[in-house]
Amino acid sequence: MNLEEVIMASIAEFLDVEVHKDTETLDLASKIEIVQKRIADKTKNSPYPFLNKSNSKEYEYEMFFSSNPNDMIKIDGWIPIETERIGKADKILEFIEIGLLRKIEISYS
Repeated sequence: MNLEEVIMASIAEFLDVEVHKDTETLDLASKIEIVQKRIADKTKNSPYPFLNKSNSKEYEYEMFFSSNPNDMIKIDGWIPIETERIGKADKILEFIEIGLLRKIEISYS
């Protein structure tokens, strides 16, 4: 799966969870958690290391992204970013303060 396929699969999975009778009473965070698990299962054997959940520890930060106003489907969210791709390391704290970056919290579940 390439990144575009993962995004489209995520949207499809979210829509499936959103309208599914067993999940209609769940809050948004619970629905997102279900979708994350499904996508992790789908990408577990992915040849793309950035999509493999076991490699998520390599990322220290996530960057906020937002859809363009003309996009048919609006997606706002966070995507892992390699620290060296951020550019100026001295700007990281500033980027965190304005909400462009956030530090990834590693969960051991």
